[in-house]
Amino acid sequence: MDRVFTPDERRLIRGSSEPDMMLWSLWAGKETGYKAVRRQHPTVSSAPRRYGVRLYCTGDDVPESGSVHTPRGPVSIRFCITGDYVHCIGAEADEEVDAIVWDVQKVPRDHSSSGESGFVREMAKGSISVWLGEQPGAVDIIRPEEDRGLAPPVVRIGRRTPTINLSMSHDGRFAACAFSVDPVQLDTP
Repeated sequence: MDRVFTPDERRLIRGSSEPDMMLWSLWAGKETGYKAVRRQHPTVSSAPRRYGVRLYCTGDDVPESGSVHTPRGPVSIRFCITGDYVHCIGAEADEEVDAIVWDVQKVPRDHSSSGESGFVREMAKGSISVWLGEQPGAVDIIRPEEDRGLAPPVVRIGRRTPTINLSMSHDGRFAACAFSVDPVQLDTP
């Protein structure tokens, strides 16, 4: 707890009527903040305590939205919380968050842990192809190598590489993807 959460965040977790949900909401916010700034700043630190999360909760202590103070500025976040999972999306501006398309699905039981990455990749390709009106086979997702490991995923549609910011994750029984599209880029051959 001390390594990941700030003193204010630890107090929020301890004071919550749902401490597990609060802990995972704060963690999801930190991860979302990191992923949102990493695209523009590939060398940014991933140390969780450097991403202070402020939550805006409903009357029943459930986070709906918030902000993350990152080493590169604020990130606006939104939550979808069920009895099974906490899903968080974010971007540097509120209007950008509102434009994010996202999906959460259960990973079929017949997928092994090594198959979760394949499942979430196919799920993201399917969501992107439906949203763009493309055939699923036309969408490809690659993870380029960089000095610090794998770069964020890049989407290709045929020979085009439109500006599509994509995030994919999987944990246990669930896989999630979230993406935003720059509409100007879609018309570029």
